Amino acid sequence: MAPAEALGLSKTPETAISGADGSHDAIDGVPADGGPIAPERSGSRTDEVVRALTDLIVARGLKPGDLLPAEPELSKELDIGRNSLREAIRTLRGIGVIEVRHGYGTFVGELSMTALTDELLFHSRIASTDGKEYLRHLIEVRESLEQGLLSSLISDRLAPDADRLTVILERMDAEAERGAIDPRTDQEFHEVLYEPLRNPVATSLIRVFWSVFRELVTWGDEDAVAAMLTADRHHTILLAVKAGDARGARVAMRNHFLGLRDRLGMSEHDAD
Repeated sequence: MAPAEALGLSKTPETAISGADGSHDAIDGVPADGGPIAPERSGSRTDEVVRALTDLIVARGLKPGDLLPAEPELSKELDIGRNSLREAIRTLRGIGVIEVRHGYGTFVGELSMTALTDELLFHSRIASTDGKEYLRHLIEVRESLEQGLLSSLISDRLAPDADRLTVILERMDAEAERGAIDPRTDQEFHEVLYEPLRNPVATSLIRVFWSVFRELVTWGDEDAVAAMLTADRHHTILLAVKAGDARGARVAMRNHFLGLRDRLGMSEHDAD
C-alpha cells in the first residue's frame, strides 16, 4: 500500500474539495467560512476526491475489512458527484486502499503490494540492463531485508515455531532428493521463520520478492545435488536461530544467498 503522505492522508477530516471557482465545499459538516483552512493542494479533480475519501477513512478510524458507507451516502457527505466518486474508488481500488466486493459493498483494503509486484515485473521487462542484472538488484534488496529481520529475531530473543519449520524442512529434503525444491516450500520457510516479529509489511515484501522471482527465474534441468545443498543451508539457518547464534545465522543466510546467486550464474563480483 502506498505511504499515507503519497495518498494525501491527513490526521483531521477537514479536507475540502475545490470548486471550479476556487471555493471550497464543506466536508463532514465543516463550513467553508470560519472553519479550519485546508492546505492548498495541486492535482486533478480525481486527486482531490481521492484525498477526501482517504481522509474520511482515517477520520472515521476505519480499519482493513471495514465497510465504507454506500455510494449515495459518500457522495452526499463529500458533496461530490457520483462519477467523480466512482473514479476515485477505481483509483484507490487499483492501489489496494479499498476493495469492492460486488453485491456486498466497498471495504477498506487489507495490506497488499500487488501494485508493487506488477510494477517490478513491468520494469523487469523494459529494464535497459539484461534480466540477470535486474534480478541481481532484487536479490540484493531481499538479502538486506532478510538479514535485518534475522538480526531482529535473535536480538529480541524471539523463537520461531521450530516444529513447523522442521516439518517444512523435511518436505524440502524430500523435494531435494527428487531433484528440485518447490519455490512455495522455500517461501513458506522464510515466512514462518519471521512470524514472531509480527511484521505484516515484511511478510508482504517477502511475498512480493517471491512473486517476482517466480516470474523471472526459469530453472534448468533438475539438479538433486544443488537442491540438497539449498536444503542444507536452510537447516543451518534454523540451527543457528535455535541456538541464538546471531553471527552464525547471518553467515548461514549469506551462504544461502551466495548459493542462490551461484545457481543463477552470478559471479562473486556480481554479488558484491
